[in-house]
Parts: sequence; structure tokens; C-alpha cells
Amino acid sequence: MKKLLLHILIVACLFFVMDRVLGMGLGYLYSISNATDEYKISYTNESTEDSLLFMGSSRCLHHYAPLIFEKELGTSCYNAADWGIKNIYFHYGTLGNILSRYTPKTIIFEVHPCDFQDTPYSGKERAGSLAPYCGMSKECDEMLKRSGNYWSYQLSWVYRYTGSLPSLLAGKMGNMDRSLKGWKPLDGVLDTLGLESEEYPFPPDQERIDLLERFIKDCKQKNIQLSLIVSPMYICSEKDVYRIPRELAAKYQIPFIDHYRDSTFVGHPELFYDLGHLNRKGAEIYSRKICEELKR
Repeated sequence: MKKLLLHILIVACLFFVMDRVLGMGLGYLYSISNATDEYKISYTNESTEDSLLFMGSSRCLHHYAPLIFEKELGTSCYNAADWGIKNIYFHYGTLGNILSRYTPKTIIFEVHPCDFQDTPYSGKERAGSLAPYCGMSKECDEMLKRSGNYWSYQLSWVYRYTGSLPSLLAGKMGNMDRSLKGWKPLDGVLDTLGLESEEYPFPPDQERIDLLERFIKDCKQKNIQLSLIVSPMYICSEKDVYRIPRELAAKYQIPFIDHYRDSTFVGHPELFYDLGHLNRKGAEIYSRKICEELKR
């Protein structure tokens, strides 16, 4: 019996060591990957020390060109947004990791309905993208616990990278231009045939609202100049989609920069790639417009 237990212990130790070694190897591949998710998440959590950060989901990723902000405002800038309907669970965990390393001077957070509504296809599981950074901050760990996989990530370092294996096995393959400092421009012009406004008929989600409020509080506690922002849509809903973040901004006396119905962009297909995303030309015009507002 003792011999059997000893063999089991040896095998368990071997698996543990193998998991840690493979996990470190995957972590290295993750850090050098040029695929959008892996590059954006690794650089944001590990490396960026820029004074101005943009955070949010795909609309933020495609709409804010850091090089324009650096030129116009004379400050370092990085677009830390990521696509894939990332929501407040992901953003709050990311904020915790960033603040565990340094304190940016300014954060501009592009809010999306998935940050305060019970939207489908974008729940707590979005925090799972932060699996490689399990243990980096208490905020990140809290979001991973809510996603349901925290203890699995603690047990296995390899498991933290399972969602990224296709990208990691492809090596540095990817189409992120790192010189653009996190911005991913879209080239193309909107096809307007049959388009209708994107509606958000989903109920408020108090858990997400509470996290959005905690995001604001954490920034204020660190004396970060936080602004909530909404960029233009090609066609806008008639409803007051962004009432909740607007009210939170007013409560905490931070700017709410609303370009949702900006006539410079709304209804101009030449400035859009699809219904909700500006193309390269539109994003450059929009970025310069935001620069002027930030100067004021």
C-alpha cells in the first residue's frame, strides 16, 4: 500500500512539474504572439505604462488612434481595448492588473450596453480571457472566480492558455501592427443595404452596474482622470441606451462624452466599416475630434 501511494505521489509530482514547465513555455509564446487577443491582453497587463489609456470593447479598439492623441496632446497613449464583446467583468479585472503595476494619469472608458445590461453572449465568462494573469491582482482573481474557473487556473498553468492554443501554436502569426499602439483600424466602407438600428432590449444588470461603479471609484481613489465615452453609430436607437452610465458619471462628477448621435458621423457610410464601427478614415477624424475636446 505504501509503495502504491509513493508511486501515485511521484506521478502527481511529475504532472505538477510538467504542467508548470509547459505553462511557462505557453506564457512565453503568449507574450510574443501577434494575434489580436493575445497581444492586446499581454501588453496591457504586463507592459503598458502610458499616461493615457483607452479601455473598452471592439468599438474602442477600432475608434481611437493613439498616435494622433500623442501628437495632439503631447502625452504617451495606448489603446488597451479588446474585441469579442468584452464587458465590465473583463475590464474591471484588467483595471486591477494595470493598477497593480502603475497608475495612468487618464483613462477614457468606452462604455457598451454589455457593461450594464444583461446582454446575451457576453456574461461572466468574458473574464476568462484574463486566465493567464490569475494571481496578478485581487480584482482579476475576483472576476475569474465569478467566471467559475479560478481554481482550475490555480491548479493548472497549462489550462490558463487552452483558449489561446490555436494562436500560440501558430507562433507569432497575427495581424496586429504594434506600431499603432493597440489601435486596430478597419479598412472598408459600409454597405447600407437593409440596415436597421441596433436595439438593446435587455434589462439592467445590477451586478454589472455595481462593477461599473467600482471601476469609477477605484479610478477616483487613485486620482485618475476618468471619462466615460460613447462613440458614434451609423444608425442610432431612439431609446436612451446610455442612461445608466450617464447617471453614474453625474453621480461621481466625471465627464460623460457622448458622440452616439454625432451628426458628423451618423448617416455617413463613407466613415463606417459596419453598423457600429468606424473605418480607418472615420476613426482618424473622430480621434482628432476627441483630442480637441480633451484639450478643452
